[in-house]
Amino acid sequence: MRRDWEALSGFEQPDALVSFLTAREGESHVKDGLLAGLVVLVQMGAAVRFFVALLWLGLWPGLDGVYRRCLRRMEREPAEVVSSIAASFMGLVVRVNLSSVQRVAATLVRGTERDALKAWCKEREEQRQRARLASLSEADGWEPVVQWPVPFVSRARSFNSEVEELRAWLLPLVGEDTDLVVSVLLREEDYVDAGASLGLAPAAVRKRVQRALERLRKMTKKLPEKDFLSQTGGKGCF
Repeated sequence: MRRDWEALSGFEQPDALVSFLTAREGESHVKDGLLAGLVVLVQMGAAVRFFVALLWLGLWPGLDGVYRRCLRRMEREPAEVVSSIAASFMGLVVRVNLSSVQRVAATLVRGTERDALKAWCKEREEQRQRARLASLSEADGWEPVVQWPVPFVSRARSFNSEVEELRAWLLPLVGEDTDLVVSVLLREEDYVDAGASLGLAPAAVRKRVQRALERLRKMTKKLPEKDFLSQTGGKGCF
């Protein structure tokens, strides 16, 4: 394969290629070219497991950041988070259209995080729907034939319950910026992490969060203190 692909001629062993891809030194466009070649080989069906493994290892610094952020947000066991990331990564590698990609590494890393979180949100919403149906059936005195799975229960129930309460309070006030405000102010994510899953640049995230906070400040100034505290459960805003 090295004879047919000139870009690999300088790498005697796979570990040399991985070391080059993960090193801070080296030109990004050269690394992107190598990663693009590996993606093409996977999409052609050539030794898929081997080349996916090279891609995974070559992108590990970025994917490790994805793992840590997803571990914090999904609140699942580490093995489950890795499995979800791996499935999203593999699906993206197989379907990505390189003709519309400028930066291969960034596309694969950010796309993997986006897809993993999207799948998690979809599963969580399905669990909530099943829980609602189960509650309604119990209230009507009807015993369902199907045994619904136990709804998602966070290991950090207290913190997440408060976050969800505040999110529900914020939603009608700041609308589409609610999740960004929650991510930055409550979950203490930086602007890069908060915007990654939504495909937003850090500057755009900062602007939207500042805009949302300014909107909240204007609203709270118009409320008498008693009314404001009653709406926020006596906790204030943040």
